[in-house]
Formats: sequence, C-alpha cells, structure tokens
Amino acid sequence: MLFTQPDGSPLDPADVTARFQELTRQAGLPPIRLHDLRHGAATLALAAGADMKVVQNMLRHSSITVTMDTYTTVLPEVALAAAEATAKIIPRTASRPLGHISGASPTIVDGQEAEEMTPDNTKPQVEELFDLGSGGAPSGTRTPNPLVKSGDLEVSDGVE
Repeated sequence: MLFTQPDGSPLDPADVTARFQELTRQAGLPPIRLHDLRHGAATLALAAGADMKVVQNMLRHSSITVTMDTYTTVLPEVALAAAEATAKIIPRTASRPLGHISGASPTIVDGQEAEEMTPDNTKPQVEELFDLGSGGAPSGTRTPNPLVKSGDLEVSDGVE
C-alpha cells in the first residue's frame, strides 16, 4: 500500500508519525509507535486462532521462522489455547473395556499361577566351549572374552 501527498509526492515519515501521535492523543490512547500497530495486529490475529502461515503472509515476512521467532512467545494466551485444544482431542475414557476381549480364554499370565512361577533362566542352547579357569575375572570387571589373548589370561585352543 502506498500513501502520497495530494500532488502525488511521497509522504514524509516524520509527518506521518507526528499525525499518528496527534490522533492517538486526541483519542485518549496511551502513546504507541506506528510500527507497534503491526505487532498488535499480528498478536491479535494469533490470539484469535489465525494460522502462523497466514500471519507470516499478512506481515510479508520472507520466512515463517521470523514470524515464529517473533510471535510464538508474545501471548501466554496463545500457548494456553494451543494446550487446551490439544487436551480436547485426547480421549478421556477407554474406547473399549480394558482386559480380555469378549470371549477370549484367559492365559497363564492372567492367573494366580503366573505369580507363583519361578522363571527358568537356564539356556540349554548355550554350551561351554572354553575353560576359563576356576578363578574367572576379578569382581567389577567385564567377563573375559576367551577368543582374545591377553597377558592375564591364557586361552586353551584345545591342542595339548
């Protein structure tokens, strides 16, 4: 938008500022800069629920990042409104009763037997291939790898 003098010449920015200040004073408004109206319009648009991309286009920012950096922390009400809108879409009750699907038979995990069972931690598929000696590794160290030769541990390769 372009404003000019009646003869078509450009307006002097100082004259526009002076006229704006005079109008705000006559209206009984607190002092405000003309540029602050731009920020006010963006803030009110966001508070009213306008999309950030719409506000970016309204302000003619080259990047939405500029708009977001400037206006996302301006109004706590905007953050509160976003949080409340998010909370509204979270279901408050389960869509189906928790537990077994109707007609399903209970499993052992569902019964008392599950609490009384002791786990079987043996792994029969793992065979002891190497003799690491009776002492093992010192407490607090990693278990020695029988495939890695070191000065502290001799590994038997099965050949005597």
